[in-house]
Amino acid sequence: MKRFKSKKRKNYFLIYIIMFILSIVASIWYIKKKNLVKEDTIVEHILKTNFMPVRKNLNDIDFILKYALNVDLEKDKEVIAPEQEDKENVKVEVSDNENLEINDHFKELENIVYIYNTHQEEKYQNTYLEEFNITPSVFLASKMLKEYLKELGIGSIVEMQNVADKLHSMNLKYSGSYKVTRIFMDEAYKNNPSLKYFIDLHRDSSVYDKTVTTINGKKYAKVLIIVGLENPNYKENLVLAERIKEKIINFDKSLFRSIYKKSGAGVNGIYNQDFNKNTILLEVGGQYNNIEEVDNTLQVLANILEEIIKEDQNEQKEKN
Repeated sequence: MKRFKSKKRKNYFLIYIIMFILSIVASIWYIKKKNLVKEDTIVEHILKTNFMPVRKNLNDIDFILKYALNVDLEKDKEVIAPEQEDKENVKVEVSDNENLEINDHFKELENIVYIYNTHQEEKYQNTYLEEFNITPSVFLASKMLKEYLKELGIGSIVEMQNVADKLHSMNLKYSGSYKVTRIFMDEAYKNNPSLKYFIDLHRDSSVYDKTVTTINGKKYAKVLIIVGLENPNYKENLVLAERIKEKIINFDKSLFRSIYKKSGAGVNGIYNQDFNKNTILLEVGGQYNNIEEVDNTLQVLANILEEIIKEDQNEQKEKN
């Protein structure tokens, strides 16, 4: 009798191993068939299958869920008390004031910030996400910034169109990227006339020591601002750059690198900053920064942008 149970357990174990291997094979086959090459779709597939690699830090998966898939585990998880399992028998009384608060909470934010990446392919160090075979990019950083702005009550749009595809369709070289993003900007503004701030998010290619700083034991990706002097109205853009600089330095002077004014042969010189006075090019960190360092800086930038937007809104109210 004991031998029979032991043999039965071995059979169950063998079946489990076979099923596990088959699930891996099926996952690989599905990824290849569907051509899941984009960051979001790869992560989404991994999360939907039973094949989940062992992680040393569970915060990694929280990070991917929130910023690659816009899923917040803390906000979205549902906790049901045993006595409330039968939802049909549970009655919830809500006052008129509470109804108003709920409606305001889910009210769609007006989009006033447009975040885009002229160089969408710029990557950061492949740390924390390497087990998912994902290399973090400035595009992912844009979506992270959007989330932080949303938490502060500021509506924003991240440009989702692919710059490389547009370059190819227009038969342009890589140097024509700013022409492509100008088209995207025009389209975005036409569809969202409430937009007032346009942020082109990049990363630098400097050595690591120049793009990282430690503040209170936490590492941050340093910020560099580019202003094109060949825009005839560049002084207006420079005002915004100086405001951002001042607020970053108020947080910690080591976080800010410089305002780099560019013109002449071999550079763009305008960077679409002639679009309006609130168009800015921010370089957050460099190629050797990891996404955690970038994330820390984006939280600071989101708060700074909120301050600037509120200051502008108050100034406008006083004029009216």
